[in-house]
Amino acid sequence: METIIGVVATLVGVFVGASLTQRSADRQRRLIATFDLHRELHGAEMMRARFAAAELVEQHADKDYRELRDLLGAPAMSDLRQVIYFFQRLWLAIELGALHEECAARLFGDTFSWWYDTTFQSMLVPSETEMARDIEALHGWLVSHATEAQQQYWRGADPDAWRRRDA
Repeated sequence: METIIGVVATLVGVFVGASLTQRSADRQRRLIATFDLHRELHGAEMMRARFAAAELVEQHADKDYRELRDLLGAPAMSDLRQVIYFFQRLWLAIELGALHEECAARLFGDTFSWWYDTTFQSMLVPSETEMARDIEALHGWLVSHATEAQQQYWRGADPDAWRRRDA
């Protein structure tokens, strides 16, 4: 009888240990993926693309993305597309559970909210494309997973709000 109890206890221990190890490894993989995407967002190449894309949409604030492409040609849209595709990948990673959710709103919410409020909401989302639906879904997810305090510190599209907050 003691042998059977010992074997059962050992098997339970093995399964519990394996489960805990798997959960810990999954959490670690999600953290690494989250930090890798954050590093990409703030890397030199993406920073250059984000600033160039921001200038482009500022110069043509009265046009949507389709009108911009028709006016300037597809190659001129490459920096803007790089930014959009990054945020689309971010959404897909979140949707698939590949990121650490507790960190995602904090690490990406501020930058994304600027892009959403400044350009995505008015220039991309109305296009009713799959890309636009993904951007809208990311916005909804970030808002629902951020605290009120986090959302208050997101820059939004109004630079005057940054000055008032910092004053």
